[in-house]
Amino acid sequence: MRNNEYKDLVKLFFESGEPFAAGFFEAPERNRFYRFARAQRVFWENMILPAYNGGQLYPTGHRFQARYAVKPDYSYTFSIDWELLKQKGCKGVEALQQETSLLQGKYTPHTVGGFCYTHSIPNYSRIIMEGLDSYEERIMKLEAGDFRDGLLEIIAGIRIYRDRALALLKKANAPPRLIKAMKKVPFLPAEDLYEAVVAWNFIYYVDGCDNPGRLDEGLYPFYQGENIEDLLREFFVNVDQNDGWSSALGPKYNPLTLQVLKAIKGLQRPSLELRVTKYMPPEIWEDAAEALITGCGQPAFYNEEAYQAALTRRFPHIPKSDLEQFNGGGCTETMLAGMSNVGSLDAGINLLLIFSRYMRSALKNCSDFNTFYNGLIDEIRSEVADTLDIVNEYKKIRSKVRPQPVRTLLVDDCIDKGLDFNAGGARYYWSVINLAGLVNCIDSLLAIKKLVFEDKEYNAESFIQALDEQNPSFLLRLRSCPCYGVDDDNADALASRFTADVCESLNQRTPYLGGVFLPSSIQFTTYTVAGSNIPATPDGRSYGDPLADSIGPIHGRDTKGPTAMLNSAAKLPQKLMLGTPILNIRLQKNFIRNHLQALITGYFKQGGMQVQISCVSREDILDAMEHPERHENLIVRIGGYSEYFNRLSPELKQTVLQRTEYNTLY
Repeated sequence: MRNNEYKDLVKLFFESGEPFAAGFFEAPERNRFYRFARAQRVFWENMILPAYNGGQLYPTGHRFQARYAVKPDYSYTFSIDWELLKQKGCKGVEALQQETSLLQGKYTPHTVGGFCYTHSIPNYSRIIMEGLDSYEERIMKLEAGDFRDGLLEIIAGIRIYRDRALALLKKANAPPRLIKAMKKVPFLPAEDLYEAVVAWNFIYYVDGCDNPGRLDEGLYPFYQGENIEDLLREFFVNVDQNDGWSSALGPKYNPLTLQVLKAIKGLQRPSLELRVTKYMPPEIWEDAAEALITGCGQPAFYNEEAYQAALTRRFPHIPKSDLEQFNGGGCTETMLAGMSNVGSLDAGINLLLIFSRYMRSALKNCSDFNTFYNGLIDEIRSEVADTLDIVNEYKKIRSKVRPQPVRTLLVDDCIDKGLDFNAGGARYYWSVINLAGLVNCIDSLLAIKKLVFEDKEYNAESFIQALDEQNPSFLLRLRSCPCYGVDDDNADALASRFTADVCESLNQRTPYLGGVFLPSSIQFTTYTVAGSNIPATPDGRSYGDPLADSIGPIHGRDTKGPTAMLNSAAKLPQKLMLGTPILNIRLQKNFIRNHLQALITGYFKQGGMQVQISCVSREDILDAMEHPERHENLIVRIGGYSEYFNRLSPELKQTVLQRTEYNTLY
């Protein structure tokens, strides 16, 4: 394509209201890092700014105030709505398709919960302490070329974005305090707590409204006894309106920890991750309980000792000071704030899909349970290896053709290494893989073990025939078999064995840029779709029924109370599921007030890693299903985050209703 043709493309995309695409074609002779950086700068120069809402922070509201078909994306650098481009009548579609053909991901039959998502967390603390002017000084020391020039484009774009914001604020007669702060941050260091929050909010928007990071830890050096609950709430509303993600609290608790817990009440986002230690003060427990009782699902609870031990074991080369920067990103995928590039989630493994296919082909050839079990593990290992190879091939291509200039600026050590975020620049790399249907496989194995191999009530053919016919009495018989979730030692021993074998299967491969593949079970909104095409299975599912929710028992089978359920969950080798093993539980308000600390600390002492709580009654759920307009602010926990109930599909709403609601310890 000749230069004048590229100039025509730039003009066409500007005329179509697509500044990111226009910027990408402005310098076709330069490498992709520079071109994407230029595209981002041009977008900031021309995007419609969010309206100022009269508050203490800016930007506010949703980051995109217009329908852009081509726009920045924190996970994939950019996203394209091809249909919208066509609706706009843009004549540059074919050229854009040619330029981006190598950038598309490849999905697998096991894609559960996304493919090669890359949430991340900027080094907010460093930015507000040092200012972006110091970053520019570091960039200027790099060797001349497209990488250095691309980073300078990002810095220039942020400055333009900030200057445009200042002009808007002055025109809107915003408070002088806000204007004064915005003249300084994020380019100069913040000098007080208010300026630090203003800078934090601005960088959150610059990064695309992903994860707000470790607020209580990062802001505390500026704390002088102020009460900033209202300011934090304004920031949280911004996070909420952009469907932002996670923020860890503790383990060095301080007055801002309490203010964060007070500010989150009634909001679905950010997802607060409270890092629990044996020394956590009573007032933290009290404020956490009061936040939960508002129905926001915040905070979730994380076993600090268990996470740090597992991180140290898995990453012995990482200094303790870096491991202490633990913060689940996205839903809750394990990463280190400000310094890591974590595939989150890089792939899903639909274990029940593998189980269903294997059972129907192999059960008739197995003379005993161990033969059946070992064959299943071999099949899982094979499918896992194939899936991880696909992920690695994508990461290899991505490192060459899909750079991330914004993340390269904001995450350590990309500038100092002179490498893009997606090509080895970050300090640490690993990958989180989502295991779906784990508990369904466990209960299915228990049913086959009892009915086919121990009691011999069925042979392989009659068992599968009865399963496929979905006779209600047969499904009821399946549900009467031993199961996970009721503190049955024999059942839980098989659950532990299977979980360990599945987790070990991820060790067959090493991620393209290094690190390890970390198992997780984070079935946010995916477990209904993941089961939609799977035939009936021996756990008592009918054709198309949802999978189990993360590591929780199949709904309705946890019949012996929350203590028994947690005892079963704690027997799983959760330390191997370091990507995060999600456990959802629904509790009544009085139960939370009376038993929250005992329940959580008891579970964590046994090895539980994470637990998250919905506090919403069956009556409210039923009324919300019938009258959604009455419950626009009803929130439940899904996967690793909170979500507005009205946004869920009918199938997901039904699964939330089916969760056992506990009001007693037993």
